[in-house]
Amino acid sequence: MDKIRVLFANHPMMVPEAIRQLVEEQEDMEVVGDCRGPMKILQETGRTKADAVILTQDGTDEPGLCSQLLAVYPDVIIVGLGPELETAFTQKLCFRRHDITNRQSEKIVQALRAAVREPLEQTKC
Repeated sequence: MDKIRVLFANHPMMVPEAIRQLVEEQEDMEVVGDCRGPMKILQETGRTKADAVILTQDGTDEPGLCSQLLAVYPDVIIVGLGPELETAFTQKLCFRRHDITNRQSEKIVQALRAAVREPLEQTKC
């Protein structure tokens, strides 16, 4: 099975180091880049062919940037992280949003894996 290609999109804050390190340690995941700013995030998602974008947000960016990413790249999975992990969610084109209730670093990585690997036939729109 191919590795999950993960792009870190720091908009506007930095991804917590524990999450970055945990993703890098996963045998089935590959970090394909790190970028800042909405336009660069959109460009790098396509250039790197990312399966998932870990997007940090301050709460004012959603749904704008998430909607743009999904409109341009309908197969990408977004993992949204709020400041100090106050919020965390996965989002697909079909789903509006799936909250991650346990925001420990390991659970966020598990949610990313489940969102990317979930078979299309099980997707509920």
